[in-house]
Amino acid sequence: MKTDDFFASLKKGSIQSCYLFEGEEEYSKESALQQLRTAVLTPPMGMMNETVLEDPDAQTLIAVAETLPLMADKRLVVVRESAWLAGGKKDDAKADRKGETDADKVAAYLGNLPGTTCLVFYVRGKSNGTRKLHKTISKLGGLVSFEPLTHAGLVKWIARELKYYGKQIAQRTAEQLIFTSGRELTGLKGEINKVAAYAGEENVVEPAHIEAICTPTVEYKVFDLADAVAQGNSAKAITLMNTLLREGESRLMLLSLLQRHYRQLFFAYLLSDGGATGGSIAQELGVPPFVADRLQTTARRFSADTLKWAYDYCVDAEFRIKSGQISEEGSLEQVVFALLAAGKQADV
Repeated sequence: MKTDDFFASLKKGSIQSCYLFEGEEEYSKESALQQLRTAVLTPPMGMMNETVLEDPDAQTLIAVAETLPLMADKRLVVVRESAWLAGGKKDDAKADRKGETDADKVAAYLGNLPGTTCLVFYVRGKSNGTRKLHKTISKLGGLVSFEPLTHAGLVKWIARELKYYGKQIAQRTAEQLIFTSGRELTGLKGEINKVAAYAGEENVVEPAHIEAICTPTVEYKVFDLADAVAQGNSAKAITLMNTLLREGESRLMLLSLLQRHYRQLFFAYLLSDGGATGGSIAQELGVPPFVADRLQTTARRFSADTLKWAYDYCVDAEFRIKSGQISEEGSLEQVVFALLAAGKQADV
């Protein structure tokens, strides 16, 4: 089942006997386990009815699952780092006299789990879909895949999180937060906490709040660098470039991202010149609308020929570095100064 289906069924009070939590989105996965824990571990004994096992053998797992809850309807058993799901020797171990491995025994047992036990196999990342245990849990309807949210889903998630703080956020502002702080939910949750606190008594989170308090990703810093270069802002561009280099970013990587920025500027110019609107330009370039607006504004400073020259110049510089014609040391600086000079000529 999908993540939303799991949360919806849990909200209705429907709890299955066995689950497999797997997928790349660790924040949602951990949040789901916490909500399941809250639903299963009822007062007064609460945590007394939870057992966490690290890669147990079949005998230990079955013994714990058969244990009755203490003064409650259910107990929760969480199995982490199971080799039966993530691969490893245990699933390929020698069979017993009946020809069964531990994985076979657990897979057969799952159909007979007592109604007093909720068993959760928790896998970091993706589980091994070829394993017998994976297939068994999937047939029982307990497989929950926690995949990264879509762009639209991430925007909705940000709005829901801010609602807990009594805050609202426009779609474009949420997209700015994603572009500034990245898509990883754990880090994004921390940025949401910061921006909600910074907004104070204001009910609506504004772009200025994000700019003032949120920690930008490397990608955003590079976008800022490229935008400053294209705008001809020498002081800001040189400061950002030196900061990124001090933080350990490679000149070749920064040059590659600078090249991408000028490619986007060139295409933004062509699309805009052809009558495309902001929304369609954003879709064509694969960027948020507010980024497309910034690209269009910057592109208007140049002619198509100048933007094409700047893009080709970045491509040529990268090729000469990779082919050993020039040293990587000092290469980024040379490109940035040349592009800044082209920006100043555009202002003439």
